[in-house]
Amino acid sequence: MATSPPASGAAATPPHPQFAAQPQQPQQQQPDPISQLFSVKGLVALITGGGTGIGLLLTRTLALAGASRIYILGRRLPVLQSAATSVNTLVNKNVVVPLYCDVTSRISISSTASVIASDAGYLNLVICNAGIGGPQVPLPSSPSEEDLEGFIQAQMESLNGWEETMRANVTGVWFTAMGFLGLLHKGNGTGWSTEGGVSSQVIVVSSIAGFNKSAPGGWAYGASKAAATHVGKMLSGMVTGWGMRANVICPGLFPSEMAAPIVEAAGGSMTGGGLIPLDKSVVPLGRMGDEKDMAGQILYLASRAGAYCNGNVVLVDGGRLGTFPSAGY
Repeated sequence: MATSPPASGAAATPPHPQFAAQPQQPQQQQPDPISQLFSVKGLVALITGGGTGIGLLLTRTLALAGASRIYILGRRLPVLQSAATSVNTLVNKNVVVPLYCDVTSRISISSTASVIASDAGYLNLVICNAGIGGPQVPLPSSPSEEDLEGFIQAQMESLNGWEETMRANVTGVWFTAMGFLGLLHKGNGTGWSTEGGVSSQVIVVSSIAGFNKSAPGGWAYGASKAAATHVGKMLSGMVTGWGMRANVICPGLFPSEMAAPIVEAAGGSMTGGGLIPLDKSVVPLGRMGDEKDMAGQILYLASRAGAYCNGNVVLVDGGRLGTFPSAGY
C-alpha cells in the first residue's frame, strides 16, 4: 500500500543520522611513503674530503635532502669554507660546517671529534671519502730490456709515494672510523635514527680501481683502494656488536681532480657542465657519472631504504670495470 505524503504544513521526518549531511573535515596531507623511505631529514653526518669532487656531491645531496648538520673535513680549510658557503646558500640555512682535519693524524682526528661532541654531540653517518691519487709509473710502451730497467728504477723511486698513498687511503679510512665511532654509537637512538629504525653507519668511498688488474689510476692507488674496500668489509663485521653498520661505495669516473687526467686522456672534458660524454670504449654507458648518479646511491644507503644493508659493496661506474681485466667483488 502506498504511503500518503505528509499533509501540508506537517513537520517532515528528520533524516536518519547515518544519512544526514556531515560537516566536512579538512583533509590532512599524508606524507608520501616513498619520499619518507629515502628521506634523511634531521641526519647528522660527517664527510672527509667533503669540499671537492665526489665529497662535495655527497655534501650537496645530503643538505638538499634535509640533513640537519653536515661536517666536512679536510686539510685545505679555504676550500672547505668555500664549499660550505655555496651549499648553505643553496639550501638557505647553515647546515654545512667546515672543519680542518688531517685523517692521517691521530691528534687531528681526536681534536675534531671533540669539536663535534661539543656541537651536535653525536653522529648518524660517517663517510670516509678523503683520498689521494698517488704516484704514476706507467707501463713501458715496449717490453724491451732497457724499458724494464727504467720501469724498475721508476717504481723504486715511488716508494715514498706508495707509503703516503696507503697512509691517506687506507690508514686514514680506518682511523677516521675509529675516531668517530663513539659519536656514531651515541647517534643510535638519538634524534633522526629514533624515527625510522636506521642504525648509525660508516660508508667508505673506495673505487673500482680496487678491482682493476691493469690500474689505469696508478699501482699504489689501485692497491690502496682494494685495501680500503676490505677495510669497509671488516668494519661491517666489527661494529655490529654496538648496533652499527658499514658499507662501501666504489665509484667509477665522476667529476673530480683525480679523474681529470683520465678523462682528458680519453678525449673528454670536464668543463661546460651537464652530462659529460665519453667514448663507450671508456665507459659503456657513454658518459661520466653525475651528481644524480651519486645522489641515488648515498640516499639509498643513508636512509630507511638501505637500513638493512651491512657489508655491501656498491659499484657505480656505468659499466667501466667490465672493460678491464678485474677481480671479483
